[in-house]
Amino acid sequence: MAKFTRMITAMELRATVENRIRYSTKHIKHLPPGTITEFDWKDYCPLGFGLIQELEGIDHDDYLLSICTDETIKKLSSGKIGNVFHISNDNRFLIKILRKSEIKVTLEMLPRYYRHINYHRSSLFSRIYGVHAVKPVGGVKTYFAVMSNMLHPTVFMNKLYDLKGSPKGRSNKKIEVRNTTVLKDIDLDFSFYVDPLARQRIIKQTKIDCELLEEEGIMDYSLLVGLQSKGSCQGSLDGLNPVYGSCAPPCSFKSASTKSMKTASSSPDRSSVTMYSCSPDRDIVECEKSMTIQSVTSNSSETSQINKKSIVAATLSDFFHNSSNISFGMKIPAKARRVTRETGEEEWYDVVLYIGIVDTFQDYGMKKRIEHCYKSIQHNSNSISTVHPKIYSSRFQDFVSNIFLPHDDDLSLKY
Repeated sequence: MAKFTRMITAMELRATVENRIRYSTKHIKHLPPGTITEFDWKDYCPLGFGLIQELEGIDHDDYLLSICTDETIKKLSSGKIGNVFHISNDNRFLIKILRKSEIKVTLEMLPRYYRHINYHRSSLFSRIYGVHAVKPVGGVKTYFAVMSNMLHPTVFMNKLYDLKGSPKGRSNKKIEVRNTTVLKDIDLDFSFYVDPLARQRIIKQTKIDCELLEEEGIMDYSLLVGLQSKGSCQGSLDGLNPVYGSCAPPCSFKSASTKSMKTASSSPDRSSVTMYSCSPDRDIVECEKSMTIQSVTSNSSETSQINKKSIVAATLSDFFHNSSNISFGMKIPAKARRVTRETGEEEWYDVVLYIGIVDTFQDYGMKKRIEHCYKSIQHNSNSISTVHPKIYSSRFQDFVSNIFLPHDDDLSLKY
């Protein structure tokens, strides 16, 4: 954790920088005659977002080269608003078109948001690196935010979910990112079992992050969950390869994970069985160490208890006192349990999860209050997605706890 956090001043919040940009000469040659080639570009609070870029190790010049390209400008100038995402050409950043009111909300939250991610380096928030506007000369201005991209092209997602903790009205208007349909709450038929320490971190960090959003009056945010199957094979269900049938659940997450590591170490083809798509982060390695050590010392219950307590204490200490350049929420090994709705049968999958809190741009303003009143006539007022930030925060935290289940639920299943 950082000992000192620079404050973003009110003057810096109001500051903007404007420039005139144009398509490259190479791109202009292929445009129809009369096409607008010049654009007004505006940066909001450049010093404030510059601090976030510096904190996350983003070079500002590289950042501008990444988002200020002919292709990106062309897409952004379309002016579409809502669930519209673009990805920068180098795949580093996720770009979302916003309303002007959402830009205002983001700027108002920025000082506390920056302090929060600086102090809580394990925050699940998708990092916001900048908010901008682009307008074709004589055209309509488009506002957008640039965020960290957890959907890296080297990682194939078998499933991608945008979850708000409410199933009402969450099955329509699906969008696609990288040819993967983004599913909603009503589509989720998985529950996940991760290492107990990882689950503790996820739930605790979700609570910490939601407290900030609640205090800032933010609602309508989502938990983005990417699910990557380990060892997917052709012909498997939805691209996922079940590793346990309905009559053979895993004895525990730890024993199954240890078995996976042993298989990976002895297999000549590590690419099909390794637990990660890229190098694992330090916290996951610590969890794996605890699994291996507990397995080796299982013959002595007293020694095992001492080892277990030491490992738990060391890992928790690492969580609360150390910073890490690797985002928490990426590459979390898990067991996914799916219950088939038609038959009630269960299947288990070895997966790697990518999670993060996204879409932190909406406040509970007049428009959302009216929407809440209208939807409350049709549904239970607490079951709809548009609710007061305090209710939204509480429901969101409960939802996260209910999809990341403790191991006792797994072990208590009757067959």
